Amino acid sequence: MALKLCLHGVRVAHPETFTEDVAKLLKLTVKQGKLREKEYGENLSARFRRSKLLGGPLQPVKVRVMEGILLVDSHLSDLLDVEFSYRAGSEELVLTAVQQLLSGGDGFVVAEPDLKLRLLALAGKPYPRVSGDAGRLKAMRQYLYWQVLIINWFWHLLYQDPDNKLLVRQLRVKIRRLRSCLVFFKEGLPEAPVSEWQAFFREEADALSNMRELDAAALTCRRRHEAAGAEGASSTVLLDLFLQLRQDEQEKFFFRTFLNQHTDKLAEFMLWLNRLQGDGFKELGKETARHYVARRLDDWCEKMLSLSKKYPDFSDMDDLHEIRIKVKRFRYVTQTVDLTNLPLDLLRQLKQLQDVLGLLHDDYVNAYWARGIALQQPEEEELQKQIQSFLNWQSARSESLLAVVSEMWEHFLQMLKEK
Repeated sequence: MALKLCLHGVRVAHPETFTEDVAKLLKLTVKQGKLREKEYGENLSARFRRSKLLGGPLQPVKVRVMEGILLVDSHLSDLLDVEFSYRAGSEELVLTAVQQLLSGGDGFVVAEPDLKLRLLALAGKPYPRVSGDAGRLKAMRQYLYWQVLIINWFWHLLYQDPDNKLLVRQLRVKIRRLRSCLVFFKEGLPEAPVSEWQAFFREEADALSNMRELDAAALTCRRRHEAAGAEGASSTVLLDLFLQLRQDEQEKFFFRTFLNQHTDKLAEFMLWLNRLQGDGFKELGKETARHYVARRLDDWCEKMLSLSKKYPDFSDMDDLHEIRIKVKRFRYVTQTVDLTNLPLDLLRQLKQLQDVLGLLHDDYVNAYWARGIALQQPEEEELQKQIQSFLNWQSARSESLLAVVSEMWEHFLQMLKEK
């Protein structure tokens, strides 16, 4: 069975010579295709030309370039794609070609090669559900595959709009969700590459951490000002410093990174996912997705139930942090892997628990940043007053949250036992 990897041009300097420029980068020649028009129903259509790129060192990999437009209702979008079609065993050859393409001046993301699926996604339709009867490896690939497409697209959106704080938060969550799902499906897979991919996705999320943390600190500072009203925290010196640090982190990040770096690694990850569908992993693929998910979910539930013994002190922020990580990972998987099929009330309680643990963690991290500023500017009297007031206000909020989190946790564990 032929496998496919598709790169979509999102920032192309010369769209009028796109096919010729791609052929030049890959050292191939163009065999121009005919202009086609296709209707996919529901006001979805495409008008494009698919050309073959021939010759050179890429055989047996087939390379096609598509140029045209996609139409969803009345919205038009450009179609500038490079599609690699290959068989298992040719992954390194494809990756080399991908890296050649990404070394040019144009920006790319990985994209869905099936135009109907892409058009449906553009129309806001969900990716096709995974059948419980599918093999576990096929299910894993589908659950992770569409997340990679979304993550790469969000990287593109962020590089287009680097001041967008919401995109930073959303992208970081999406990367962590993908990593959690990889952990859920990793049983029986080769340990070394799985560990390497886990580390990569952790680094990708961590690269956004400082910006996200400073956004949270600034938001808390603003809420404190609003709560204090006209009589309270009138000085914005601490807020201004949080905002300046946030701007510094943003400039550092976008100075040393660019879109194609992320696309390169995400394309490599997709090639790895495709490789796992090969004969070398046939035995793993025999277990159905339904059976695997049920078995793994039972294991994860047992581990959740044992956390109270491992982390008994709810006044210890390190213990709470460990519980928060496990809760968050559990929720990301149950949100994404629809075969888990947990009761709705349990999922609601899980979200509420994650929200409270998240607020406690934000307060902890906010205090870290505030104390760091205090140490750097000990002579600034007004700033020191602001920081102390900020810490006191946060402390009061944390105490009120700590008063309820233990009870919420016990309620969640009881629901988990009864699921």
